[in-house]
Amino acid sequence: MWLTALLPVLFLLAHASGSAIPFLVSRDNATSVANTTEIESMAQRRRADLATFPDPAWFPQIDTWLASQKDGVWDDVDYTSGCSAQRANWPIQSHWTRLLTFAAAWSGLNPSVPQNYSNSPELLSAVQAGLDFWAANDYNSTDCIGHGGVAQVNSSAHVVNTDCRHSNYSCPCGTPGLWNTNWYGQTILLPQLVAPTCLLVSTSGNLTDSQMSLCSRIPERGYRYNELTPGSDPMTGANMVNIMLNSMTWALYSGNETILRDAMTQSMGAVVFSDNTTEDGIHRDGSFLQHEGVLYNGNYGKDLLNAFNALEGPAIGTQYAASNDSRAALSTQVKGSEWMIYVDQETKQEHWDFNVIGRFVAFPTTDLIQATSDILFNTTKLAAATFDFADEYSVADTVQRLNSNGSDPLVGNKVFWASDYVSHRRENYIIGSKMLSTRSLGTETANSANTLGHWLGQGTLFSYVSGNEYKDIQAEWDWQLVPGVTSLLSDDNGGVNLTLENVGPPGKKSWVGGVSDGSLGVAVMDWEDVRNASWGYKKAWFYLDEGVIVTVGDVFNDGSAEGQVITALTQRASTDSEIYVDGASFDSNNDSTSAHTLFYEDTGYVAYDTPFNLKITNGEKTGNWSAISTSSRGEASTSIFSAYTSHGDLAVAAGSNQTWSYGMFPASSKKKVQKEHKHQTYHPFENDGVWGIHGHDTLGLVFWPGSSLAFGSGVATAFGGYPNGWVNITSSEPAVLLMTTSEDGTMNINIADPSQTVQSLDLTFRFDYGAKLDCVDEGCEVDGDVVRFTGVQLPTGGWAGDSVSLKTRWA
Repeated sequence: MWLTALLPVLFLLAHASGSAIPFLVSRDNATSVANTTEIESMAQRRRADLATFPDPAWFPQIDTWLASQKDGVWDDVDYTSGCSAQRANWPIQSHWTRLLTFAAAWSGLNPSVPQNYSNSPELLSAVQAGLDFWAANDYNSTDCIGHGGVAQVNSSAHVVNTDCRHSNYSCPCGTPGLWNTNWYGQTILLPQLVAPTCLLVSTSGNLTDSQMSLCSRIPERGYRYNELTPGSDPMTGANMVNIMLNSMTWALYSGNETILRDAMTQSMGAVVFSDNTTEDGIHRDGSFLQHEGVLYNGNYGKDLLNAFNALEGPAIGTQYAASNDSRAALSTQVKGSEWMIYVDQETKQEHWDFNVIGRFVAFPTTDLIQATSDILFNTTKLAAATFDFADEYSVADTVQRLNSNGSDPLVGNKVFWASDYVSHRRENYIIGSKMLSTRSLGTETANSANTLGHWLGQGTLFSYVSGNEYKDIQAEWDWQLVPGVTSLLSDDNGGVNLTLENVGPPGKKSWVGGVSDGSLGVAVMDWEDVRNASWGYKKAWFYLDEGVIVTVGDVFNDGSAEGQVITALTQRASTDSEIYVDGASFDSNNDSTSAHTLFYEDTGYVAYDTPFNLKITNGEKTGNWSAISTSSRGEASTSIFSAYTSHGDLAVAAGSNQTWSYGMFPASSKKKVQKEHKHQTYHPFENDGVWGIHGHDTLGLVFWPGSSLAFGSGVATAFGGYPNGWVNITSSEPAVLLMTTSEDGTMNINIADPSQTVQSLDLTFRFDYGAKLDCVDEGCEVDGDVVRFTGVQLPTGGWAGDSVSLKTRWA
């Protein structure tokens, strides 16, 4: 997993900027003050790190690239710039990846590169020629940094100029120079290639004043972005950290301690907890959010990890090293990210759950710089950068498991309350579910990527057994049938136009979240149509050892929406496996059938109470990656298996006051699925607005807002082995509750507030069959067969939504 030099392109910020501003730092006025020794030490470490920065596949191309370079350029590199340039993954970066490869080989610091390249005059000359070409074709107006071709950008990206002081930009289309209409090219993409190249070759006065001026000018544009583009928003999250990483590298070869200190202070200042909802950065649960609420551990989050490795590696043992606040946040993000990673069992390659890579679901795995291809952060460098992280900050166990490529799996259940995400993991399967609330976004579209992803992040249910279930099928799959999502199916997709305008709005409802005891969990989502709230439903997930049981109900309609309410059970790459419906081989295609079970490949589905109304398809599909992203892969075809169940016409479903429950059991067998149907291990139920499930010493309850907040049922066998009797449970506030019993008689109670607004609540348990319990926790009292927990304090601030654990014990 090499440290990628090519970060994904972000959405365009549109603000005003001024005219040309002279740059502050040059080779002549760079200040080198008290910390010369530390700067030299950091520069030496940074060079050693950067020597391994290029993709290993580039080094064998050195001789070819040397031979084909002419006047500092290459005929096979696309130098298109300005308004005609590709905004995402700007091809001109190949010019710099080649120069960086030359510089890394010239340094002699990469032991895997032939040493005959070390200090090669030919390589140094090629780097100098590439720098000279760029310097001769650099742009002059600072408006090109963030407002190049601004009129055209405003038209296509719906950008509004909010700063009337700067209405006349000086970088229209046709402005000479190497620039891109996407600010990212000038601010992050080029500096992260230029600064490393310059640091590697700038020793011993190897570069001219003109070349060193370019080496300062390009990273300085990122460092002073807000100053050079007046009216722009401050950089946040991974964007800011990457800019400061480039600035740190620049400071090391310019010897500027002032910039070094500022870059390290700002970057490490971003590696702290973000406690406001939707705020960019690391949250207390390990989520990494970017773009105001998109769960992005698998893209911008891993960019921050890579940047931290590069920042902390040289800084260890110096005054610039990470503080304990940064260590706490970074270790939390690393540990949280592990929950979001699965392994392709065929290739043993690690990948991010599709729920945590945002718009990058729209790229194939063959696009090696995109978030679908790999986890794209270097665990070896992470281990080196965190080797002195001790006690609660240690990530050694996580790194060890990641390095095992799945042979040492993480097992358990974790609710990410800051991002409405749940990860449920067993040794032989992984489930990832992304919900949507007023505090989150489901996904996003930008730079022509993920234009059809409306349903992503709105109650998804991705499951991984082989790890290649969803590999490279997004160009061909049905975007209406995102796995796990309940949607409205009609001739016009329930009125949803699957275009970029309908991708990524926040949710309409706040009662979304879950409870977990670290092994099992319950999650809930109160959902309304994110465009107009014309229809909606409630949904709950009960995560168990064998899989997950899902309940959908309380469908409503304001009368303006039409279509079938459906839930996509699965949509995945086809295999040679037979399709089994109710235990019998099923070879029909595109037919509807009523059934209680479905089994395909390694995963089974069981309908509880109401049978499935299945629609199954299995066959070749075609699509075009270039239609949903900037991928050059183009047209593709693959065989896809999909199945959904219809809950009926919306008008009927909305008036039925009905719930539908089904189980998804990954890494199962046809026999086990049929057995669960005939002899249910788990029993979903609805009782006066309270939803739940019981079985196997487990009880999950959802006290929905507006429900009775009380539950009574003869499920005592789940708690202590009593054969008869009732348990009555009441909560003073809407909440989600999970109860299990241990072999020693301890009753484990976990509770959470999905609204993240309740500060305390009361719980009462009444066992009317003579059961006796003792209190374990403070705030608990026993009165005969009644156990009360009074004033249970719920988490607040950045912890709001987290689970609280309570205990009592059979006497």
